[in-house]
Amino acid sequence: MSSLTEPCLITPEDLFSLPLDVLLAAAGALLVKSSIPDADFFGAVCVSPAGLSLHLPQGRPAAERDTVARLLLGRVLGVPMAPLPAGLVVEETEV
Repeated sequence: MSSLTEPCLITPEDLFSLPLDVLLAAAGALLVKSSIPDADFFGAVCVSPAGLSLHLPQGRPAAERDTVARLLLGRVLGVPMAPLPAGLVVEETEV
């Protein structure tokens, strides 16, 4: 997951206080329902010339999906955040 080259206009406060739909619109990101059935897959963000797309698995609790979406957006937009809890790993892959 590569950071975007444009400066981030979303603050850490925005990242965790704005309603998710408002945050997605501010980031120009689309939310996509993923069909990946792997229990260890919590989500992915894809950066393309068309913009950002967040791919989150279906059937997960709403609070989990909301948190993962915010985490992924924060990472890709370069928003300063506290370190992740032990055991939670974000892998970055070029596609």
